[in-house]
Amino acid sequence: MKFKFSLEKLLNQRNIQVNLDRRQFLDKQNEFDQAEKKLNEMLQLKINILEQRSAQVAGAVGWQSEVQLMNSFLTGQDLLIEKQNKSLKSLEKEVEACRQILLKAVTEARMVERLKENKKAEFIKANLDLEQKELDEIVSMRNQFNKFI
Repeated sequence: MKFKFSLEKLLNQRNIQVNLDRRQFLDKQNEFDQAEKKLNEMLQLKINILEQRSAQVAGAVGWQSEVQLMNSFLTGQDLLIEKQNKSLKSLEKEVEACRQILLKAVTEARMVERLKENKKAEFIKANLDLEQKELDEIVSMRNQFNKFI
């Protein structure tokens, strides 16, 4: 007799959902990583401009116009960095939401998988009990047959 799990379709559906949720989570995580990388590049550019501004002030005559341009750029860069930080926080919330959805899907799939394992164990035990009962009957019949002989 072969084991057949009545909720196999449900288990397959849950596993498919886990895979979809995992892919969505990884996509959001990659998006977050890219945004974080972009923020780090912005911060590094700001640091480089600050260093160039310091070098310009220290080393040249007539530096005021160039420093003024750098200051304007730095002001704009600060605004971009602030905007990127907000975007990063939003993405972080989305990543966390995807993580929670994935966790729920994995938990549900594991629950059905455990149910399958329990049902299979019950099936195996029932088959072993049935086999043992049949063997006991065979032994009993032999003993009765041997008494008549």
